[in-house]
Amino acid sequence: MRKTVPLFGIYRERQMEDVVLDVLQSGQIAAGNYVNKFTEGFGKLTCQDHIVTVNDMSNAIQIALRLSDVQPGDEVLTTSFACMSTNAPIASSGATPIWVDVNPATGQMDPDALVRSITSRSKAVIVYHLAGYPAEIEKIAKICSSHGLKLIEDCDNALLASVGNQQVGCFGDFAIFSFYPNRQLNASEGGALSCRRREDAERAIRLRRYGIDLSQFRDQQGEINPECDIPEIGWAATLNNMCSAMAYVQLDGVAHRIQRAREYAGIYRELLSQLSALDIVNPHETSVPSYWVFLVRVLNRDHILTTLKKAGIQASRLHYLNDRYSGFKTDRVTLPGTQDFFDHVLALPCGWWLTRQDVESVCSVLSQAVAGQYDL
Repeated sequence: MRKTVPLFGIYRERQMEDVVLDVLQSGQIAAGNYVNKFTEGFGKLTCQDHIVTVNDMSNAIQIALRLSDVQPGDEVLTTSFACMSTNAPIASSGATPIWVDVNPATGQMDPDALVRSITSRSKAVIVYHLAGYPAEIEKIAKICSSHGLKLIEDCDNALLASVGNQQVGCFGDFAIFSFYPNRQLNASEGGALSCRRREDAERAIRLRRYGIDLSQFRDQQGEINPECDIPEIGWAATLNNMCSAMAYVQLDGVAHRIQRAREYAGIYRELLSQLSALDIVNPHETSVPSYWVFLVRVLNRDHILTTLKKAGIQASRLHYLNDRYSGFKTDRVTLPGTQDFFDHVLALPCGWWLTRQDVESVCSVLSQAVAGQYDL
């Protein structure tokens, strides 16, 4: 029986089980001290001063769009090759996504294409650091600044990735992180919004709880204070105490797990670099990815993918093109770079749950598959 090599791992440890039991027994499941402890710890980990935790990354983006003053009819520039969790909030806000083409060699937003896509209705830009590989964020940040656009960095797979001496998430007005089970931090669910400005973070804290100012919402008897107004209605988007506790106990070990992924990426690079029918997707200069997966481009991708899956290797196309979904109500656009990347990209397992032997096995099967020599 072939061993299955999973594309993603769900991190778990005994300390997570213990802390969940403690929270359950305490009765403080929705609110409690782990909410603030995790918020402060995550801020230190990511070098961010104004972190607001929420119940998932899409709600973090929804709040960031509100803070960016995105209104119905406005345009938000984004890329099509992404998860729906990135782009669905644009439609939910009543805005129109403008699909910006990508560099076909990397899958990252093309800064020149971004400039060409800006109109008088453009209000914000969402940059997805694809699969933990940093985008050309310094160029994009300058473009946004010169055109008066808010910049939202989607770092949902890119925890601790960096460009130069800065972590991703430090370049925009807002940054988004995810704690979904297959991310680098597994809180069972959850996300975080980082704000450049303190006043935005304070507003986000109200918006994640229907717009309520919790410091004034209850009177001395614990009843709802009729004198406390709610001038801006928000959402139910708080991260509960249990999820916060699960994530908090992982903070010390997450850098080590990400380093493991980087080491495996080095093995992939060493073993696959000589294959003429395969191109390794390289990070741009000065950037250090987190490697949520390891990306390559191959000819005859779908056949190669089928071969890998039959061999027990859970490789993937990773995403589908969001511009194909009618719910966004956008006209079909020509995105040659995006189409080229989508037609050839292959995501390979690359994370702490693997062994070196697993990575070598993936490389062996992939090498034979691209040479047409793998026998199932």
